[in-house]
Amino acid sequence: MSRITLKDIAEETGVSVTAVSRALSGHSDIGKETRDRILRVAEALNYQPNIAARTLVTQKSGVIGLFVLGRAKGEGFSHPFSGQVINGFADELTENGYDMMVFRASRPPDSRDPSYLDLCRRRMVEGAFLMGLRTDDPWLASLEASAIPIVTLDMPLAGEMTFAVGCDNVSAVRAAVRHLAYLGHTRIGIVNGYQRASVSLERFEAYSSALSDLGIPFDSALVADGEFTADGGKRAFLSMIEKASDVTAVFAASDLMALGVLVGVKERGLSVPNDLSVVGFDNIEMAAICSPPLTTLDQPRYELGQTAARTLIAACNGETPPSRVLMKASLIVRGSTARPSKS
Repeated sequence: MSRITLKDIAEETGVSVTAVSRALSGHSDIGKETRDRILRVAEALNYQPNIAARTLVTQKSGVIGLFVLGRAKGEGFSHPFSGQVINGFADELTENGYDMMVFRASRPPDSRDPSYLDLCRRRMVEGAFLMGLRTDDPWLASLEASAIPIVTLDMPLAGEMTFAVGCDNVSAVRAAVRHLAYLGHTRIGIVNGYQRASVSLERFEAYSSALSDLGIPFDSALVADGEFTADGGKRAFLSMIEKASDVTAVFAASDLMALGVLVGVKERGLSVPNDLSVVGFDNIEMAAICSPPLTTLDQPRYELGQTAARTLIAACNGETPPSRVLMKASLIVRGSTARPSKS
């Protein structure tokens, strides 16, 4: 059976193709009686709009792209941090009548691959949200020159159509370091993510500046990267304590790495918080039920996703949202931090 077209409906109702098109698009200049007749005929004929053709004309597909970059297979929607961001993003899109198309990249992108914007054009998405973007990504320049709205998580870009959402890392990390210092710790280490993450650079700068403000000397032996994984956090701590056995506190730039630090502490025959105080970042569900419960920075993950969606929707509708939105993370003190027992 051939596809039902606007012309078929026009012939059946005795009106012009233009009138049919405007009635089906909800324009108010078509009388109620005519509109109702057109809608009845369209339903009776089982008319299905040609979405691709309409998109070419209006540049409005009603589809937003989500790029989940750098996650291992099986991560993403189920990841304790990014999963909640994605949930907030998807829920906000749905409430506003948008669909979501997911793109994945489980390895660092290569310049021989299609660019993110090429994929957007092929799938006719109106805008895109990118999570896990790295500072060495080969497509950063093309994103900054994008003609469609682009929102990034935790990595601002300098483009007219680029926007960023994230956490106020500076105030958050400074609060964590101050908490440890006020307990009496002066040998405070950091287990960071990785050097190609903009968020890691921000958190390290906040850590080092907080130490300086508190009059605590910086020591590179107290710095290690954990790749934002639990295994990485454990390895980073074990490496750190080999070089700096007098460390009494660790700030981990994610809860997953902090959980890895707890495992590493146990492997060394030590305990938290008696031998080492630990602070995490994110407040994932495991943070409250691990042993001991983790002192952490509560990052509003679901709200970050919502804000990303609202920003994209506004930009897709011709509005000018803020170029960067920073949300606050509050310190939650639990059982993993205490005064140092070492002299």
